[in-house]
Amino acid sequence: MARALPVEAAVPETPAELGPSFDEAGSWCWPYRWELPVDGELVVCAVCGADRDWLLILFGEAVSVRCRCTHQWHEPRLPADWFRRECGDLVEVHPNPAHADRTTGFDGTFAGTYW
Repeated sequence: MARALPVEAAVPETPAELGPSFDEAGSWCWPYRWELPVDGELVVCAVCGADRDWLLILFGEAVSVRCRCTHQWHEPRLPADWFRRECGDLVEVHPNPAHADRTTGFDGTFAGTYW
């Protein structure tokens, strides 16, 4: 029978155990469940009309927005510094973008579903 590790053993102790830093990762994604006001107007998906529940993606200095319908676009009005400051701690590392889309529900499976 498998035994659970003590809590202390599950706590990362070094930066390497926490996962890649912003500088080391190829891209970062952040599920953003709310409306996203940019320059005084809400971001709206040009394909399905959604106005909330986004996957924000940072690649280099560019921020992209992905909708649950799978429409994705570069959003030049969102600065990379804002993303880095607001996104919070690393939660999960994905081996590739398709895996990130699938695991976060932005692969089209939940198109039209917003919470």
